[in-house]
Amino acid sequence: MDQISQPSPVLEIVRFSLRPGIDPEAFTADAARMDGWLATRPGFVRRRLGLADMGVWIDCIEWQDLATARAAADALMREPTARPFLAAIDGGSVVMTHLDIAHAS
Repeated sequence: MDQISQPSPVLEIVRFSLRPGIDPEAFTADAARMDGWLATRPGFVRRRLGLADMGVWIDCIEWQDLATARAAADALMREPTARPFLAAIDGGSVVMTHLDIAHAS
């Protein structure tokens, strides 16, 4: 019997900075308001948002596969609850990477 390959789980890592003058606590609250929407997206597994040195933020979202990650990214641009979150981000600083998850524990 031929084995059908299943799509690989994907880790979406978005690295960015905030626009000048944006309050990090307010931004974190805006990010949290998106959690309900994210939870309704097909393929969503979990999300972690962190702040690194020098004001660099990392938004790490696990998806069931690359297709669902890309579909959610497209839909996010039209999602009203995401507007304050997206408006706070310095668009020129955004770097998005998708990684196949090789190991998880």
